[in-house]
Amino acid sequence: MPLRRFGTFAGGIELPDDKAATLEAAIEPIGHLSRLRVPLAPVSAEPARPVVRPGEYVSHGEPLAEADDGRQADVFAPLAGRVAEFTEVLLHDDHIGWRKSPAVELSGLDEPMRIQHLPIQYEWQAADNPSLRVRLSEGGLVTCGKPPAALNDWLARGRAAGVDTLIANVTENTPFVTADHRLLVECGSDVIRGLAILARALGAPRVMLAVDHRRTDNYRGAVGPARHYGIASLALPHKYPIGAEAMIVKVLIRREIPPGGCAFDVAAAVTDAATCWAVYRWVACGERQTARVVTLAGPEAQRPGNYLVPFGADAGEALSLAGAAPDEPGVCGSAMRGAQIVAGAVTASGTEALLAIRPPAAPPPTACIRCGWCSENCPARLNVAALNDDFELGRPDRARRRFPQACVGCGICSYVCPARLPLARRVALLKQALRSPAGAT
Repeated sequence: MPLRRFGTFAGGIELPDDKAATLEAAIEPIGHLSRLRVPLAPVSAEPARPVVRPGEYVSHGEPLAEADDGRQADVFAPLAGRVAEFTEVLLHDDHIGWRKSPAVELSGLDEPMRIQHLPIQYEWQAADNPSLRVRLSEGGLVTCGKPPAALNDWLARGRAAGVDTLIANVTENTPFVTADHRLLVECGSDVIRGLAILARALGAPRVMLAVDHRRTDNYRGAVGPARHYGIASLALPHKYPIGAEAMIVKVLIRREIPPGGCAFDVAAAVTDAATCWAVYRWVACGERQTARVVTLAGPEAQRPGNYLVPFGADAGEALSLAGAAPDEPGVCGSAMRGAQIVAGAVTASGTEALLAIRPPAAPPPTACIRCGWCSENCPARLNVAALNDDFELGRPDRARRRFPQACVGCGICSYVCPARLPLARRVALLKQALRSPAGAT
């Protein structure tokens, strides 16, 4: 696959790949699930309004809850089953670890489905842009990035920001994770068409597909569609965290996202293969977004792979279906930014991976030795050691002058710290304190 190659950025590190077990593993349906607890607040907004009652039987794709405003998202039944009860679940959030969401529990489930070829129901290429946006708005879609957002809200904010560049980030430069890679390998044409639909809905004239330079030969199925829709295919170096929004925007279009901001602030938008695939499947084929491809892997997983997992699957149960012991600890999300799986954790649109990883035994943290590795490797070029001092001494006002909001949350500082200090967590808490009313100037 001939792609243009781009440069790199200051800071960052080379992480081990650890993808051999899943890189060539075709997408499969997850095994039989005992229940689903489908979140009614899949995004950080008020939960959608339930439209079902306990005891009712629902079919696959049938509405479970309806959004009342643009920031919310409609919720659909991932599998056919019976409504058992209303309950509460936990969803992984990169910033706070876990957040609570009300949920609908479904029992007596049908078997999970595999990815199937679907007939075209809507000729999206022949539709004008307003009609295409209406079609998108009817899907109740949620983005699969971090943090997830109602697609209608994401598109509205992008249009208001005058986005001129849309980037599909398929670099996946963290260990184990190969979910988006497999989507681009097996469903590349659908992913590219979904990206073209998003570009039209945003009104973005420039579109880019960014992939790991080592995987380009795997994406031949995406070459023709990308050329047809005028999408530039770009190969990026394997360096973490080049896939972070601020980094990929800086490397590809040389724009600096302001501290605490997002790509919209510099007239750019970043999406992913899972979102593009869901967009195409809804717009062209009328398939509701009720599942996503999740990498189930890690040293303790006996059957690692890439699985199509319905939303609301219990995280521990899903890992056990990949061969992890029932009491085996696991991580929801990437190895660098994920959170330890806890009781009540379920999968959602932002769950790219569930990893059976046993935390290494480590001695307790010690005092900072002033080695400077945290700042030297920080891709945001922050003085992490000074921010750690501000945290330990309770000086959020002084920390403000060091711009902790520019942190991309990659976790490199904690990863390289020889004193084993939880630096990433401390910077995140400083950011949270500065966002709160008490920390505002």
